[in-house]
Amino acid sequence: MRVVVVRPTLALARALAHADDRWAGAVDGIGRGVAAGAPRLARVDDAWVDGAVRGLARRVRQAGSLARRPQTGLLHQYYLQAVALVATGIALVVVVR
Repeated sequence: MRVVVVRPTLALARALAHADDRWAGAVDGIGRGVAAGAPRLARVDDAWVDGAVRGLARRVRQAGSLARRPQTGLLHQYYLQAVALVATGIALVVVVR
C-alpha cells in the first residue's frame, strides 16, 4: 500500500511544491503590475467609457423624446404622417430607378 499510494502521492506533492515555488515570483509580479496599472485603467474608464455611456444615454433619451412627439392622439395627424411616409417611399423608388 505504501509503495502504491503514499510514495507516488508524496512525489507528486514535491513536484507541485517545486513548481509552485518556481512560479510564485511570476504570480507576484503579475499582481504588482495589475495593481500599478489599475489607476491608469480607472482614469481611462472614467474618461472614455463613462463618457461614451453617458453620450449614448443622452442620444437615446433624445430619440425617445422625438419618438413621442408625433403621438398626439389626433387621428388626422396620423393620416398625414402616413401619407408623408408613403409619398417619401414613392419618391425614393422613382429617384433610385
